[in-house]
Amino acid sequence: MTETNSAAAVTSDEPGAVRLAGWWKFDEGTGATADDSTGNGHRLTAIGNPQWTEGPTGGAIALDGTTQWLSGTTPVVASDRSFSVAAWVRLDSATIGAEAQLKPGDFAVTAVSMDGPSHSPFYLGARIGDADPASTDPKLRWCFTAAPVDGGPTGPVEWQKAWSAQPVGPAELDRWELLVGVYDLESAAVRIFVPGTGDHGVGELPGNWPAWRAEGGVGIGQARYLDAVADQWPGSVGAVRIYLGVLDEADARRLYEEDLAAQR
Repeated sequence: MTETNSAAAVTSDEPGAVRLAGWWKFDEGTGATADDSTGNGHRLTAIGNPQWTEGPTGGAIALDGTTQWLSGTTPVVASDRSFSVAAWVRLDSATIGAEAQLKPGDFAVTAVSMDGPSHSPFYLGARIGDADPASTDPKLRWCFTAAPVDGGPTGPVEWQKAWSAQPVGPAELDRWELLVGVYDLESAAVRIFVPGTGDHGVGELPGNWPAWRAEGGVGIGQARYLDAVADQWPGSVGAVRIYLGVLDEADARRLYEEDLAAQR
């Protein structure tokens, strides 16, 4: 991906080319829908009357973590192919609480997902856990999760996660962060980049990973688990971009820098 194309649609048909498949700026400011600015027609509908607010690149949507989210109806990318998701997110202390603790019994909150319909094929947000399975003190961390199947709590292989190295605590609340999640089938990996801090993480997909194609649309501020809404986001979500293809660390950093430059 070239510098001039990092925030715009790439039209090349070359193998491995990165294409912008959906881009929601949330700059409507009012109403119950958010339009896809790529022109691909992936409109999102608001559920529960979330509030329009300001974001790091213009607009954003504020969600209560319980009854509010946005949903689409058509797939934006094929989830059995490589794709990337970039989203400006913020955990709001007024919603999640000053200690950045999830509700009892909850293990994750999701800013961007896709409907399965039973599971989401991917979950971009924050999750309690650690890249080290031997850890005895798991923390809330930025995370990009891939589900191996749609249906049932488990599949032929474990769910795979890319974790941020640094935990998410009170100091990270009320602060916008760009998260970039990457589902890279060619390299058999899931990755997360946090270009504002330089943090990143990777999870390996096993050789028998059963890539599958989801049927639903994008979810903002929620995910699907066991055929139900789950992981509602306690905060705000700014601009979201979904790409067909793989973004690397340099691409993530370029997106971050271009978005910051656009604010000036």
